[in-house]
Amino acid sequence: MNLLSLLAGLTKRDPHALIAIDADPGQPVHVSRSELWRRTLQLRADLATAGVGRGDGVVVWLPNWSDVLDWHIAAASLGAHVVGLDPRTAREAVVPVLGRTRPRVVALPAGENGNGLVAALREAVAAADAPVPAVAVIAGPNGSAPIDPSPWDIGGGAWLPSATTAGMPMPKTRGDELAVAFAPGLAAHRESAIVRHSLAVAEALGIRDNDLMACTGPLTGVPGFCVAFAALAGGAGCLLEPDCDEDTLLDDMARFGATQLVADEGTARRLAGAWHRGHRPLPTWRWLGVLGTTGGDPEAPGWAEKELGVVSTGVYGSAEVLVPSALWPGDSPTPARWHAGGRTVSSELEVRVTDPVSGRALPAGEQGELQFRGYAVVDAYLGHPEPEPPPLTDDGWFATGDLGVLTADGGFRCLGRVNGHQGT
Repeated sequence: MNLLSLLAGLTKRDPHALIAIDADPGQPVHVSRSELWRRTLQLRADLATAGVGRGDGVVVWLPNWSDVLDWHIAAASLGAHVVGLDPRTAREAVVPVLGRTRPRVVALPAGENGNGLVAALREAVAAADAPVPAVAVIAGPNGSAPIDPSPWDIGGGAWLPSATTAGMPMPKTRGDELAVAFAPGLAAHRESAIVRHSLAVAEALGIRDNDLMACTGPLTGVPGFCVAFAALAGGAGCLLEPDCDEDTLLDDMARFGATQLVADEGTARRLAGAWHRGHRPLPTWRWLGVLGTTGGDPEAPGWAEKELGVVSTGVYGSAEVLVPSALWPGDSPTPARWHAGGRTVSSELEVRVTDPVSGRALPAGEQGELQFRGYAVVDAYLGHPEPEPPPLTDDGWFATGDLGVLTADGGFRCLGRVNGHQGT
């Protein structure tokens, strides 16, 4: 199975089911499976016309819109890979991404969302000494496409996505290629890994039809991308917030009936403060995963469980080992469940703890470096002229640089960085 066939199966099962909500204070846009399917097929045809094919890079520099979903699926179906950039990404951080990705097409927003990005792209391409890409101009959920896309042209041409049409046939797709890479390090994963991980996370979280995953992080980043595609794999919808504070997020979770949420530790703590300032009934919310809790403040994930009965757990993952690669089962005891770590989401993903000096595998209870082996581990790092393989141990494990300890119940806890710096 690949991403396109995953979407095809969902659409065939229930074409009118919700797959995304582009949240907007005045006019939210509900996107059905069939609409996303039509958009994806048409975009695939547009990308093929633009010359995108096997091994090519595409940069998606867009807000947290549902358009990002069809760009990922369409590009992967052609054997290309997508690198996402948040519109708030600093210009100097864009230069190495363009230099190593050398994209054939860059997607930029129209209207106010695109202000400044055209100039930033032009400057970054020149600084990176990269080929000049074509620019696709994206109107967004409530925007209107410009009549003339030429102001977005930085020398490689500019175009507007074609209007969708019904009845486009299921195309033949490429083999298993790199499908996504995450800035800034450009850790890249194959399409098969994304599909396997999405299905495994959906099962681990109990995601089902009619659920709604609140996507707080941008889809262009690791957590946002991974939980959005896990939601799709489970038949749920994605609640997409392009730019909101914690009060708006809680309001929208109540308004639309969100059921799951993955957030970083800072966001979880701010949500706790917002809820205590103004209580909201959130009867549909049943699961919270917090990324980055290494034991400092258990209130980051714990408040929702204490106040609202929401099952809360620390999770673990990164750009190199997909998010969440591990989480604690809901019946694990607290407060241990509120720390980063858990059990891997699939039996095909293994974890061990080794002595950082000797490399010897350590038993449960002894601290050392966390290492992973399996489908969720980075396949390559984008580079020019060819992607570079990840550094692995002689026996094929990826060393994370994180300090951890195996637990007696088959899980692990992340304790920070091996070099003493906190974080996962």
